[in-house]
Amino acid sequence: MSLPARDDVDPEYRFDLTSIFETPANWEAVAEDLRERLAELESVAEGESAAGVSAEGESAKAEDSLASAADLRALLERTEECYRRKGSLDLYATLYGNVNTESETADDLQRQFRDLERDFEPAVASVKRRLRETDDDRLDAFVAELDEYRRYAVSLREQAERVRAADAEDAIAAHGEVRSAPTRVVEAVTTEDFDPPTVERPDGTEVELRYGNYRDELSHPDRDYRERVYEAYRDEMDRFEHVLARAYAEKFAAAATEVDVRGFDSIRERDFRGTYPESGLEPGLPGEVHDAMLATVRANLDPFHRAQEVRRKRLGVETLRPWDLSVSIAESPEPEVPYEQAKSDILTALAPLGDDYVARTRSFFAERRIDVYPTEEKRTDIPAYCPSSAADGAFVLANYRDDVRTASYVCHELGHALNAAYHREGPARYGTCPTAVTEVPSILHELLLVEHWMEQGGALADHAENRLLAFLGGNFYNVAMHSAFDHEVATAIEAGDSLSAEQIRGVYADLLAEFQPEVASDDREGRDWLGRGMREPYSSFQYVLGATGALVVRERLRDGSLTPEDYRDFLRNTGRRDPVAQFESLGMDPTSAAPYERAAEAFAGYLDALDGD
Repeated sequence: MSLPARDDVDPEYRFDLTSIFETPANWEAVAEDLRERLAELESVAEGESAAGVSAEGESAKAEDSLASAADLRALLERTEECYRRKGSLDLYATLYGNVNTESETADDLQRQFRDLERDFEPAVASVKRRLRETDDDRLDAFVAELDEYRRYAVSLREQAERVRAADAEDAIAAHGEVRSAPTRVVEAVTTEDFDPPTVERPDGTEVELRYGNYRDELSHPDRDYRERVYEAYRDEMDRFEHVLARAYAEKFAAAATEVDVRGFDSIRERDFRGTYPESGLEPGLPGEVHDAMLATVRANLDPFHRAQEVRRKRLGVETLRPWDLSVSIAESPEPEVPYEQAKSDILTALAPLGDDYVARTRSFFAERRIDVYPTEEKRTDIPAYCPSSAADGAFVLANYRDDVRTASYVCHELGHALNAAYHREGPARYGTCPTAVTEVPSILHELLLVEHWMEQGGALADHAENRLLAFLGGNFYNVAMHSAFDHEVATAIEAGDSLSAEQIRGVYADLLAEFQPEVASDDREGRDWLGRGMREPYSSFQYVLGATGALVVRERLRDGSLTPEDYRDFLRNTGRRDPVAQFESLGMDPTSAAPYERAAEAFAGYLDALDGD
């Protein structure tokens, strides 16, 4: 099916990127300005003045550069401003490229930004080195005077212990392209090298299967067609098993090398302490959270196993197969959900979060921050996502298709957007959200929307129930399986193992047997992981924490122990508190088993209601 040209879509449903930069030329001017600011930042951090380096030597430079709390504040202000400008440049280049995928200008902006990033990290590293080289007692005294900059200063100072000499930082930055090579291999395999097989739908339409539409085709109601889709796509993907396995293992090996260079304890600690790209803050999530999450989810798999049995019965099949996992189990024909109806439903569903929250959501719709429909030259391999910057706020790139699923996706991304709207009330240095927390508002949005639909009755409620089990079971259970997979691969690499395709396949097959015992995978068991590996090694856990936290918020909003204002305060502070403190503000201890047990019970409760229909 051909897509409309971009200019054929009403501007109301397209991005207005001029709120970030008027033109690409304006972007380039700010990029050049940032390069100059980075050079100045590095110069100041190294104790140089505009007139050049003092002849008194290195120790004098260090003394002069941070002689007072005011000097420290000025250094931090320069750092914050560089991050703020970098965020705007990144956001615009990303969004411009997303809606102009064949544009040479878009490619050039992204290339320029990658070059800029290579200059950025060494400059920030010089700031951290200056903090490390300053006398501890003197720095403590300065930090105590900083008030709103105190957490920022403490975070950068803690990171300083892992910063290397200037030459080493320059070398690390210069090898960024090499370190990211495994990710590019995966992207190339799933796009450029992948030879899309063609399958014929029951209506006679021929479809080329690609990474971006494969899951959609597996949702078709005709089971024979779904099997042909699965087999054709997986046969082509299997050709690359050894290439993808090597790229996947090399990605973890590169992470392990950085662990050694930076002095982290593990890949997990590296990822859990990784800085926010918007501000340079470090979240510092303890590994105990990941341990408690995985152990508790794995000890409470019965509801997920039962959901598979419910799926088998609803589909009326003797044996559940991998191609049966994405199709709807709703018994009614799926209703259309036009975009304007979805907007109205979302605004109504968000009422429990308060009038101010709903008003901000309405404003977001009005400001042309959502690119709604698939068009020519637009990125269509994902249903929706929400990039943002501290200076400019959030934008949602969607590929809306007038159905329950894509309406739910838009609502999910609006959770991220509203989080950004609230945390941007403060300074740019805290206008961010830790990975561990970021999925709480988005999954809460989906919960509220499907519950609203379920109250409507009829076909919409039937498909809302199906959607609820899909996203809740997916985010809590399936993602926990993927997180366990990444963790096992990471620990094997750290132990010095050289993982083959067969070994990785065995790890995944064992996890499938544990998490999906009702699904018969036959001879392809263990290879459905192929195509993963485009994110950082520890990226899946955030969705499990998000589902768990969203269920806690929903329960407490219902019983009145958490007010809408309490929740909005949580959103305002996502960049100001560490992740554990953020969860604790919701009444949840993520290092204990209790919240994950409650989440499993909640999933079982939703399943009971569905099974009793």
